[in-house]
Amino acid sequence: MRCKVLFKSNRGQSHVEMIVSFVLFVSFVVFLLLMFNPQKYTPVSYGSIDGVQTSLMKNISVEYDYASVILAPDSTLPPGTCFKIWSITGINKTSAVKNSVGSQTYSNIGDDGKITIKSTDSERFYEIYSSNFFSELESECSVNPVQLTKSEDYSLGILTTRSAVLYENIEKLNKSYYLDYNGLKKNLGIKKDFSFIIRRNEDILFDTTLEQPENINILSREIPFLSMNKTGSTENLFINLGVW
Repeated sequence: MRCKVLFKSNRGQSHVEMIVSFVLFVSFVVFLLLMFNPQKYTPVSYGSIDGVQTSLMKNISVEYDYASVILAPDSTLPPGTCFKIWSITGINKTSAVKNSVGSQTYSNIGDDGKITIKSTDSERFYEIYSSNFFSELESECSVNPVQLTKSEDYSLGILTTRSAVLYENIEKLNKSYYLDYNGLKKNLGIKKDFSFIIRRNEDILFDTTLEQPENINILSREIPFLSMNKTGSTENLFINLGVW
């Protein structure tokens, strides 16, 4: 009788030991998966997408100096006539000049700092954009420019420093995304994964969402921005940013 009870006790103890061992084994496996699984997922927050947005937009944005020139009514010149104005403090780099309807015209900043502009369609209003990234038009003046005098022949608007997203930087961003994604993240200081769509109204210009993983929660945000290219042309674009 004693032997029978002892046998049942030993068998029960053996079952308990097996259960404890199994629980410890499963816990150990789960621990290893959490520690070393490269696909582990931590939820993103709006703070995370804020950080990605800030780093990304800073990387593709540029600053430029802006000033406007208004010719006096009796100083309006025939189309194609070049005129020269005195140097403007802060405008001393490569420039792009546009008229009131946004058409770019020839311009040049000489060694003396004076700015030469080619008039268009009897325009009186011109916008001057100045930065190292602008590309000046190659056409030149056929005759010597007409020297204008400030206050008498023209007036200047307030010089301001502005920022925009350089379109050529968007092209570089898209190229780097596919060629060296990890290097791009390191360069941007971004730890989270991300993708983006850049569009002009309904037309998609760049799309990296094919790289998004499936069955995962992706936080997204749409951001409007002003884009400018090296000739000074501007347009309003949108970026849809996804972060996970």
